[in-house]
Amino acid sequence: MRQCNLKKINVSNISEEDLDLLIQELVVEFPRCGEKMIKELLVEKTAIQVTRSRIRESLHRIDEIGIKDRKKRRLHRRIYNVDGVNHIWHIDSNHKLIRWNFIVLGGIDGFSRFVTFLNCRDNNKATTVLDSFKTAVVNYGLPLRVRSDKGQENSLVADFMIKERGPNRGSMITGKSCHNQRIERLWRDVFEGVLCYYYDLFHFMEEECFLDISDDNKMYALHHVFLPKINEKLSVWAQAWGKHRIRTAKSSPLRLFTAGMINNPTDFDILDIGNYGTEGNYEDNFNDYDGIQDTRPILDSRAFSVNEICQEELNLHCPRNWASSYYGIDIYHQAVQIIERNS
Repeated sequence: MRQCNLKKINVSNISEEDLDLLIQELVVEFPRCGEKMIKELLVEKTAIQVTRSRIRESLHRIDEIGIKDRKKRRLHRRIYNVDGVNHIWHIDSNHKLIRWNFIVLGGIDGFSRFVTFLNCRDNNKATTVLDSFKTAVVNYGLPLRVRSDKGQENSLVADFMIKERGPNRGSMITGKSCHNQRIERLWRDVFEGVLCYYYDLFHFMEEECFLDISDDNKMYALHHVFLPKINEKLSVWAQAWGKHRIRTAKSSPLRLFTAGMINNPTDFDILDIGNYGTEGNYEDNFNDYDGIQDTRPILDSRAFSVNEICQEELNLHCPRNWASSYYGIDIYHQAVQIIERNS
């Protein structure tokens, strides 16, 4: 490994004037850098090392406006502040496969990170989201609160929560997607674990001219063949996720959720409803972000259907539990042939 010959020189007696001149040059060259980076840049460019307090004092002398500007863009670390299981669920929809009319709906318990529902649908209408949410409620109980973004697909869940848990208590908390980090972080793992496989597969099928998203026959065949498989893999992945060990908690989501359910969650007062159930980095007076809205479109199911005879033939020759050595492409081709023959 090549080593740098430049040595750090501790200069404790450098004058304020000389230090200000050096830092002024760095501020001009790196206007967005704060005191930590300026300190390191000073070493890299001049081999002069001074204390961070002297850097801070110098910056206040020569770059007061820059300091105020950087404070506006400062990222703060918010500590997650949920006290128990089923105190809050985070819900959202994932659109990584939206090109092929697949939308993944998900919910996660904020305290334990246990996945309460995870399924793939061909639309994200409010009724569809509510159906998935209610199924999870039957299985795991009604949460005290739900956090989501401001997408219209969550409107019926909001009505349901307000009806069941009451108004004016934060039964449904909406905000920016960046404040819904529990579910946003989960989507990264879901994509790596399940969705990326189909993302690459469907792109490959398009590149090889097997699939045309404007062809109703081929899109119907795609959904008939792959929608059950996607849901099957999502179910298996969610079960495995529930048993994996969380490093910070030294336990698994399933164990945390089960132990919390035994303790019977109770309601409690929240002083700051808007920030309840948030974590990670957030912007403080960052006006550039405030204008961003969650404006995802509502996607309906494709208005295409096959006759009863065709559907029976599809179920017979392309069943849900199909097995293939060609990633399911051969089953898809067979489904397309059946649909075209019966159309």
